[in-house]
Amino acid sequence: MIKEFGISIYLFFFKVFFSLFNLFPMKNKTVFLSSFGDNAFFIAKELAKSEKHQIIFINQSRCKIDFTTVPTTNKKIYSFETSNILDTFLSIYHLATAKYVFVDNYAGVLSVIRFRQEVKCIQLWHAAGAIKKFGWSDPETSARSERAKQRFQQVYDRFQYIPVGSQQMADIFSESFHVDQSHFIYTGVPQTDFYFDKAAKESAYAKLIERYPIIAGKKVVLYAPTFRKNSLHSMKVQLEVSEFLEKMDGDYVLMIRLHPSVQEVTNIVDHPRVLLATDYPHLSDLLIVSDILITDYSSIPVEFSLLGKKMIFYAYDLEDYGKTQGIWAESNLYFPGPIAKTTTEVLAHIQDSSVDHEKIDLFRNHWNTYSTGHSTCQLITAIYDTKDL
Repeated sequence: MIKEFGISIYLFFFKVFFSLFNLFPMKNKTVFLSSFGDNAFFIAKELAKSEKHQIIFINQSRCKIDFTTVPTTNKKIYSFETSNILDTFLSIYHLATAKYVFVDNYAGVLSVIRFRQEVKCIQLWHAAGAIKKFGWSDPETSARSERAKQRFQQVYDRFQYIPVGSQQMADIFSESFHVDQSHFIYTGVPQTDFYFDKAAKESAYAKLIERYPIIAGKKVVLYAPTFRKNSLHSMKVQLEVSEFLEKMDGDYVLMIRLHPSVQEVTNIVDHPRVLLATDYPHLSDLLIVSDILITDYSSIPVEFSLLGKKMIFYAYDLEDYGKTQGIWAESNLYFPGPIAKTTTEVLAHIQDSSVDHEKIDLFRNHWNTYSTGHSTCQLITAIYDTKDL
């Protein structure tokens, strides 16, 4: 109740300032409101080719992408909903005066604002696929207050366009957001363009070797678990790192990447062959240098499948997770690799050199139907008026 009251107060003041700034002239600019930022980075790099179009980055605290590298001087970068009140204030101004607005996650502030008719609001979702449930499909949503549920739908109703890489993802969004098929544009997911760019992949590989020289000539195993709702502040890594070091010889390096929502990890072993890469901004770079992916209910396999490499699903809490967060299905179209319940089983799968490429190919084609290396340009063509670029 107290939390809901605090949210209501914040949204009230947000609405007041937005309404005030909404009286200002609309500008030819794009605002990216980012929790993750990967897709925004690709869109922004393409938009940067037009110096007459301003780009505004509004970043929540979990966003790690360095947008200063976007090659244009016609950009501004702000932190949003942090202790920097001035930045948040300016962010509201830009949201109210932009012609194009992209968000890549649930953004509660959308529930209390009304964009002008000319504005295009795009849900540039941070994942190319989905194994875990979210939105209305999350089992815990039904237990939320009626005010909270009303706010959720008000946010979802702001999404005019939702780019997708597959019909499967469109169907999931439709159920999770309660929106009809008219909202979807089948352009593919911008961040997947990276995996079709040979030069970009070679550059990323060289950059990672320079940052983590220990991985040169080694077999890199990336462990990337998703979040658990009860351990967002502090998470204990469930993979027994000591057992990995004991059973896997010096040819193997373990790289750990936590979900951006997790604030800290409590039990990382200090060892040269164990690398904590949570703060590295581009997940795609980490996937390039990884030989094997260990994950659970994350959407990362959808991108990793574009590389055709082995995946292991360490689903030690499969039954409990299904009850609290929910997963869409337990099938090859969601888990294109072996499911393990213990570290010992995970290590056995690592040592097994076989890879079911047929299963991975089926998974890749199912989720990346429209993500074929041109998604960024296709999305910009679908959304923007040519006179604005």
